[in-house]
Amino acid sequence: MTDANQESRRRSRRVRAVRIARRVYVLALAVAIVWLASTHHEEIVELLEGARPGLVAAALVASFGLILLNSALWHSGLLMLGHPVAMRETVLATARSLPARYVPLGVTYAAARMALLRAAGVPLAPLAITAGTEMALSASVALAAGVFLLGAAGALPGGAAWTIAAAVAAAVAASPIAGGRAVNHLLARRGARFAIAWPDYARVLAAAAAYWAWAAATFVLYLRAFPAADELGIVEMAGAFMVAWAVGFLTVLAPQGLGVAELSLVAILVTDDVGGVALAVVFAGYRVVLISRDVLAAASGEIIASRRARRGSEPTG
Repeated sequence: MTDANQESRRRSRRVRAVRIARRVYVLALAVAIVWLASTHHEEIVELLEGARPGLVAAALVASFGLILLNSALWHSGLLMLGHPVAMRETVLATARSLPARYVPLGVTYAAARMALLRAAGVPLAPLAITAGTEMALSASVALAAGVFLLGAAGALPGGAAWTIAAAVAAAVAASPIAGGRAVNHLLARRGARFAIAWPDYARVLAAAAAYWAWAAATFVLYLRAFPAADELGIVEMAGAFMVAWAVGFLTVLAPQGLGVAELSLVAILVTDDVGGVALAVVFAGYRVVLISRDVLAAASGEIIASRRARRGSEPTG
């Protein structure tokens, strides 16, 4: 057996092991949710009775903006690589690929969007590079911005120092000498012949920053619907959201950071005045908002795509 075949088998075993571990994790998480709901039923009911449904609805509406901003990131990334795609096509592909977020295999969301955009005529190489760039930038921007905000809110030891460090790290990453050159170097190592200019790279960074700013604002709007979060500051909530979502994003076993992000939020925001169970329930509710958004957006995307297909198949003349 050749070395290539052995390496392929080892890779296949690793992928299978990760897939099984993800499924076990999701099952364990489901059991934990059922246990939490059964043992803290009265506390959960009391929490929901005091909720402000108007703010939850507003957060749901605001969450649709995240689809547009995430599509703008892909649009900017493909434009940076010399393969511009109409923004409406990118938005449609993003909406239609949303159900793939809930498949516990890790990269199915990006793969689904790549497949839809490739069908629209975009080559595979720039799509793969854009997907990788989005993953790297999403985690980096969320973590840097989150640490900056938590430091500014005084939620970290030596808050000012953390704020300055995060600002410096973000500035270096956005600079043409560091960030732009690093991206070009990685592309060259993979044999990709794309010359990335700093203004184009900065545009992608700006799209990522806008996405996370809107995501944090949407989350804060949602939290304000619950009296349990009234004692929390806006800057602290926004920073905690970004850091927790970045940690969840980097956790291999948790699809979309499910469970990990919520526990990270509880760890950051829990206080003597705000209980951990109440926060965990509230944070889990935000997932329900996002799932509702994804169902509506994906259904709308499929309706638009089917209407396009029917129009394209109609005889002319």
